[in-house]
Amino acid sequence: MNAFQKTAIATLVAILVLIGVGSLVRVSGAGLGCPDWPKCWGCWFPPSGVDEIDKNYLSERGLNIADFNAVKMWIEYINRLIGMFIGVLVIATFLRAIPYRRTHPAIFFGSLAAVLLVGFEGWLGGQVVKSGLKPGVITLHMAGAMVLLCLLLYVTFRAVDIRLPDTLPLPNALARLSGLLFAAICIQMLLGTQVREAIDPYIKNSGGVSRSAWIANVGLFDHIHRSFTWGVGAIAAYLVYIIRKHGIGGVLKATCYLALALVLCQAASGIALAYGGLPRVFQVLHLVNSALLICAAYALWLILRTATLNIRRSL
Repeated sequence: MNAFQKTAIATLVAILVLIGVGSLVRVSGAGLGCPDWPKCWGCWFPPSGVDEIDKNYLSERGLNIADFNAVKMWIEYINRLIGMFIGVLVIATFLRAIPYRRTHPAIFFGSLAAVLLVGFEGWLGGQVVKSGLKPGVITLHMAGAMVLLCLLLYVTFRAVDIRLPDTLPLPNALARLSGLLFAAICIQMLLGTQVREAIDPYIKNSGGVSRSAWIANVGLFDHIHRSFTWGVGAIAAYLVYIIRKHGIGGVLKATCYLALALVLCQAASGIALAYGGLPRVFQVLHLVNSALLICAAYALWLILRTATLNIRRSL
């Protein structure tokens, strides 16, 4: 792989790590570990204790020193540091995409869009803190991260030489089916954000309600979210069936099997969350797996769409 490909893949992996750390911030209740932005308790570097915090700064911003928690502060600050590191990686990806601007303009403009999006995500991260972890802002922040993942996956795919089959049985049907799978997974993720927003008030203040009862109080969105899983699983399974039936192998087969495996893992973690009292480790795994699933489904669609276009050009 060349320098651009290596940088783009490294950025993609780093974003997945950030999503995992971000979910850890949420389940640990560390979202306001640094209650101000871009500083942390009025300091550019996290204070070692309350004695280093400017009390006038706190009063000006309505912050309470009693909310200081060193562990939560560092969890949130590390999340910010990884976000800054990703910003540098995205800029590096764009700089290394400049040579492609004439030969492969989609790579250049996709990388430019990633730079603009990561800048928006950085600003939005500050709004998450300033809003006091308002659910709608958190959801928009997470959706932006997923779009950024797809952007980087797209430019990486366009830059990597993947050998695709010259002939493909039912190419149009497969391409459409993979697009349907990707759309269904995106809808499922949005439904999941509604479930998360419904339990956010309990995370901030449970009011004496046990974790095991949080899901029971979500209502309609939780039932829709669970039921929709069957549809996503059916589409992924049918794709695997077609691949096996027509003896299609290579990267296409591997990606298709990966998508189905991730759908099953997502369903398993969802069951653990629903019936296990929302264990924190499965909350992290559920979100990270959803990001991996979106990547796998989008990659599958890119592969099939490219193979279909190649076949049409050869006719």
